[in-house]
Amino acid sequence: MNKPPLSLRQEFVRKALHLAAAVFPVAYALGAPRGAIVVALAVTSVVALALEWLRRANARVGAIFDRFFGAIVRPHERRSITGATWLSLACLITVLVFARNAAIAALWCATVGDPAASLFGKWATGKSTVTAERSGKTLTGSLACLIVSFGGVWMVAGYAPLSAAMIAAAATVVEAWPVQLDDNIRVAAAAGAIAQLLA
Repeated sequence: MNKPPLSLRQEFVRKALHLAAAVFPVAYALGAPRGAIVVALAVTSVVALALEWLRRANARVGAIFDRFFGAIVRPHERRSITGATWLSLACLITVLVFARNAAIAALWCATVGDPAASLFGKWATGKSTVTAERSGKTLTGSLACLIVSFGGVWMVAGYAPLSAAMIAAAATVVEAWPVQLDDNIRVAAAAGAIAQLLA
């Protein structure tokens, strides 16, 4: 039996956890050392990957995982890597690959702009906006991603308005892009690459 799309409340809980990762671009922008950010993200990624393996290898761990997170896991994530793990890995790679300001911009788009698209899109339609990787995106969600990403890239990462608009536009386009690659990876990579070019 297929699991029904996430409700607005479930989507909110899921994205609240996603938004918690905004601590990384904010901390980086406020002067946290790159090394400390890398260590924190590396530890988070190792724990996430270990949990991914354990929930499949150990029935008891799998049952505990389902008890706490089953309600907010998307159907395809039951047999594949969850969005939370992809987000952690995307953030780690972003900090390792891009210069400071570009990394802050990319982290902001991935941790705040991307969830804004899901939350506002679902709120506007009353339906799941991400029930499948190739469908469900909305204009409302894309506008939210664009505006929220722009604000953070400008005010947090310190880019000029025109550059911030270009970075936010790149993040928005790839967030809505109908491809299988997880959107956390897509958004961080696209925003970071454009931000690096415009730094």
